[in-house]
Amino acid sequence: MGTSASACELRFRPGQFISINVGTDGDGNPILRSYSIASPPERRGELSLILRLVEGGVGSRFFDGLRSGDAISFTGPMGFFVNELSHAGDIVYVATGTGIAPILPMIEEVLRRNEPGRVLLFWGLRREADLFGQDELAALSARHPRFACHVYLSQPQGFYRLRGRVIGPVLELLPSLREPTFYLCGNGQMIEELKAALIDRGVSRKRQIRSEAFFD
Repeated sequence: MGTSASACELRFRPGQFISINVGTDGDGNPILRSYSIASPPERRGELSLILRLVEGGVGSRFFDGLRSGDAISFTGPMGFFVNELSHAGDIVYVATGTGIAPILPMIEEVLRRNEPGRVLLFWGLRREADLFGQDELAALSARHPRFACHVYLSQPQGFYRLRGRVIGPVLELLPSLREPTFYLCGNGQMIEELKAALIDRGVSRKRQIRSEAFFD
């Protein structure tokens, strides 16, 4: 689910998040939930978020009850899951589920740079019903020859060309990558498995891997 909110001249870097006050607990303390900003900074006056509504979830109930024009309270932006200032080689973004949110503006940012490497996205979802944003990604691929998007479904209900988890395809591509930097976002288990496998194959954890876990 996507949503947007007015944000008057809010300054942020692609990849950062905000913490939204979605209610109060039994003691009257604010309940905060963090959401990555899915829109680029150039879209002044508006923030886009990508949400997964969970039945009974505090944040989900809050957003489900919002109406156009309602005000929200948040802190931020904050966070260090952002692009390096420059890349000497290929850039590989790996996301699962709503972990795509911070990566979308990060991809747009690097594609505006005059850098030599390929920009590759591997996005893992469960089923066809989870797919969204495909037209936008296709348009981005058409505008930028060095960008390629690969969307995998781990539990497709029918025929789907790219089936399975994203970890295997990323590792298969590794030998062909030139000085890659990896940005991993989404399911914590995916991040830990892929990070360990990359390190086992000689990728530097400190210099070449950036990650942020989502628990959705």
